[in-house]
Amino acid sequence: MKIKDLRLALSATPKKADCRYYLNGLNITKTHVTGSNGHVLCHIETYSEILDESIIVPVDTIKALLKKIGAKHEGKECSIALINDRYELACMDQVEVFTPIGHKYPDFKKITDPIRSADHDKSLNAIKHQFDWTYVAEANKAICNYMGNTTPKRLYSFELAGYFMPADDDIIYIIMPCRL
Repeated sequence: MKIKDLRLALSATPKKADCRYYLNGLNITKTHVTGSNGHVLCHIETYSEILDESIIVPVDTIKALLKKIGAKHEGKECSIALINDRYELACMDQVEVFTPIGHKYPDFKKITDPIRSADHDKSLNAIKHQFDWTYVAEANKAICNYMGNTTPKRLYSFELAGYFMPADDDIIYIIMPCRL
């Protein structure tokens, strides 16, 4: 996975510690990186070099690594390894030791699979829900930073939620509708 994948998924995590402690980290598997705060979800298809099927890396660990690396190396690859009974998140010559969050991350396939198979042309600008537009703006800004441009991205809407899908099917950024 790339640094920019971690940074984008991190944008969907809670801004302060959440009582649902498993959301205070990114779920990283061999095929994707996922972050959520319960209102938004960022799911990025990527290849990750990890030992386990799935591991939840604490947000603080990722932030510490990103701070060490800075913003100049967005395309560099990161890896997770178990060395001498300790987990390490590494990128370039920087390493962060961490303890994984011991919980099962929610399975978001019930929402991501229908989005992947949706008719995106019909979903474009057909807003079917009331959204917290702060989340929509934050998601758009995070995706623009990820893509390296400031062009606003298209917000799609379907029965379950609103979503951005800026790069084919490899990134889905979902915004849940407001509950009335």
